[in-house]
Amino acid sequence: MHRKAILFLLLLGTPGVFAQAIIPPASLFRDPKFVRDFVGSYGFLSDVEPKVSADEQALLGKVSELFGASKFKEAETEVVRFIQEAEKPADPEKSPTEISPAMVFVLGNLYFQADRADDARRAFLEAIRRFPRFRRAHTNLAYLYISKNQTNEALPMLQKAIELGESSSRAYGLLGYCHLLKQNPLAAENAYRQAYLLDPASRDWKMGLAQALNAQDRFEESASLIGTLIEENPNDKQLWLQQTHAYLALDRKKDAAINLEILQLKGIADEANLNLLGNLYMEQNQAQLALYAYLAAIDKATVFNVERSLKSARILSDYGFPDRASEFLSKIRPKMGPTPAKADQVAFLLTEVRVAQAKHEHSRVGECLAQLQELEPANGEILLEVARHLDLKAREETDENNRAKFVQEAKTNYQLALKTESVAYPANLALGQMLVRERRYTEALPSLQTALAIKKSESLEQYVSRVRRASDRQEEKEKKKS
Repeated sequence: MHRKAILFLLLLGTPGVFAQAIIPPASLFRDPKFVRDFVGSYGFLSDVEPKVSADEQALLGKVSELFGASKFKEAETEVVRFIQEAEKPADPEKSPTEISPAMVFVLGNLYFQADRADDARRAFLEAIRRFPRFRRAHTNLAYLYISKNQTNEALPMLQKAIELGESSSRAYGLLGYCHLLKQNPLAAENAYRQAYLLDPASRDWKMGLAQALNAQDRFEESASLIGTLIEENPNDKQLWLQQTHAYLALDRKKDAAINLEILQLKGIADEANLNLLGNLYMEQNQAQLALYAYLAAIDKATVFNVERSLKSARILSDYGFPDRASEFLSKIRPKMGPTPAKADQVAFLLTEVRVAQAKHEHSRVGECLAQLQELEPANGEILLEVARHLDLKAREETDENNRAKFVQEAKTNYQLALKTESVAYPANLALGQMLVRERRYTEALPSLQTALAIKKSESLEQYVSRVRRASDRQEEKEKKKS
């Protein structure tokens, strides 16, 4: 396997290691300070928030005391009783009065605190309907939407609240979060910078800003910013992984490996992190370190992932360290249990074939292929490996009769293998190349042309042209003989 292919595995073959899922802010909506500020947000301002009557002001004073004692249910009861009495007075001589939108808003806050999201949403919308410039109602409705992951609905509410004068770091930070989810990284960056300016101690807004920079491929700035966060939060795994992603994007693989090593030393690296660390060491030709990382990944796995472990073994072998790959396979086999699934057995034996081929252990290759043929005789990948093995034996055979026999058997297996779409290209190519070595150019040409049709390449196209010319010359000779 070429180094570029290994790098592809490194960057894309380890899902979840540094995937750029956007990290939401921390649980703002369960923070006690937020609850107090949110539920108690009834200090109304002229122009952007509705006026309250003297009776309503008196009630809000009482409710404030209940808020201070965290008696939210009692506060809700008081507000509901007040609204019902205003709309339908118990005294028949008393006329109904229209309550202020502020009271509807306060009730919405209480519903929100009690996890009655639908009731809260209706209350906020009603408060806005009655008083369209109600800034805090827009703000709190946005918070409600974000708490329910409804960022599309939250965004216009936050924008309107800020237009009406909302200037809290939380509003700007959540505006940045909404823009980030909508893939508007520049707008997200500006919003996060404003939030960061207002609250420079907040991890959430720094983290959001770093993600906005990442989304604009400004990885150097992102890595630097995350570095300051790591100094403040050295045990935050997500920060280390985000910085690792930035380092990889900058091709700073040594720095990325150091980050992953730190996570391992802290005891918080998981299987995927350690597999990535192994891949990074392979990029640096550090096979022994890679092997240690892969073995640590196996030990960390909550559920043993055969496919991922075998991929690591193939990387070791393909990168030129078949002995390390063989050592790794010896650790994998016991992890598969006494009765592994057939698919896992096939995958393991195919990997062992590749490792044995790299170690030039032809007898072991033959043993593995025999087991594979018993398991899945019609498997295209197995047929291809059998054909390659026979092809190699033909090249090394000195007895002409035996050599011809191996060539014919290899040809048969190549022809069977090429019917499987996933291996059609290598089967056609290998068959054509074998026939060319046998100087059967005309017979080789269709297979090579099929391979070229499946996967275009300039070098293969040149090779096919040479074979075509050789085939033409061969046919001319045959004509002259006849």
